[in-house]
Amino acid sequence: MGEPNAGSGGLHSWQIAVGSVAIGIHLLAVVTTILAVPSGPWPLADGSGMSTPPQFAYSLNQLFPDSYLRGIGMAHHYRQVSNDPALVGVSIELRLEAADGSSLGTLPLPDQRSNWWVRHRQALLARALADDVPVFPPGGEMVAAPGQALPSSLIWELSSGGGLELRNVPEHLIPRERPVFRPSEKSLLLARSIARYVCRAYGVARVEVVRRTQEPIAPAVMFLPSTPTDEATGELVSSFGKFSE
Repeated sequence: MGEPNAGSGGLHSWQIAVGSVAIGIHLLAVVTTILAVPSGPWPLADGSGMSTPPQFAYSLNQLFPDSYLRGIGMAHHYRQVSNDPALVGVSIELRLEAADGSSLGTLPLPDQRSNWWVRHRQALLARALADDVPVFPPGGEMVAAPGQALPSSLIWELSSGGGLELRNVPEHLIPRERPVFRPSEKSLLLARSIARYVCRAYGVARVEVVRRTQEPIAPAVMFLPSTPTDEATGELVSSFGKFSE
């Protein structure tokens, strides 16, 4: 049999070569996008940090326009979020109360009795409640307008029990001698939403949303002459307050 020609639907050698080059360039763009991503965090003597990608992968990745892989939906670098030791450990307690103030139990989030998918979603919810933002005092003195109160802001303050609680303080009284933080608007919205849902689902009058956080232990402790005490590595209990339906 003879060689197929272009008129009979066959491909010329130059067409095969061009197609092979195009496929090779596409695969190179995908591979370099995966390789040209910082890895980590890796433990360091003074904490943790990210490692820069290989220089050859970074240089090759600069040759390809970002719009190419994004346009075909292949811009993902396949670095999945997993157990990151540099992240703050977060869990949530939902303390149920009856109308007379008596305790009706506690719901933990994540709930270890749930299946892995539900636990994962609960862990994401708990982590979203740890999104604190800094609060800065005004730059100068503030004077309220006639008949109006000075603006105020919610901030985390020490409670009598040793943890943190939310307090609404005038902005001119925000402490200046130390860093001050507050929950983000998203965190407050999620706290109110989960409390209202639990009130309806369990038929309780109020739900107190309590966040437990624990800072990661820095790798630098391996270079210390003694291990940190439990007080230094303990968890911090922060109450968002009590919410009703």
